[in-house]
Amino acid sequence: MVTKMDLLRFLRSNKNVRKIFGEKELRIIEKQLFGSDLTQSEKNRLSRDVRKKFNFIQEASKFDMDTFKLKKGSLIQEIIDESVKVIKNDELKEKLKRILLYNSSEESSVTDVFVEFLDINDKEVVEFRRRMLDKVNSRVNIRVFNFLSSKIKESINEKGKVLYEIPGRSFGQERFYRR
Repeated sequence: MVTKMDLLRFLRSNKNVRKIFGEKELRIIEKQLFGSDLTQSEKNRLSRDVRKKFNFIQEASKFDMDTFKLKKGSLIQEIIDESVKVIKNDELKEKLKRILLYNSSEESSVTDVFVEFLDINDKEVVEFRRRMLDKVNSRVNIRVFNFLSSKIKESINEKGKVLYEIPGRSFGQERFYRR
């Protein structure tokens, strides 16, 4: 359990504390923890600034530490992972062969995910796409690989990234690729 004394030691020793709290704010925190009387302006500053910063820190501490690393493309990767999960749990999962990621242009705000099935008809494609529109993020465009032209298929096979693949259904083998 962290005590108030531990908090005070932490505030005194951590060099990054000054990036959040000013010198006067740190003195006010110290005086408050020791029970010293505060002037009216210090009380105002405590309630207006210091407590609000501590409330924010407390709320932010609920998040996973990886959230704060701010890696490039981490939100997009999370959206893609969620989309793959939704596709793998769809009612057509028994016909699923592989899931591919392919972006034709770098500045595109929409990510293209292509799903290849072992066997699928037109009606199933329409129903599948409709279900995916309801379940996945709007930044992901899910398309069925089987119904593309051969030229587009070649380009996707050449430059696309395999997100999920089932090479041999008879053995139940599956591979999952990550970035």
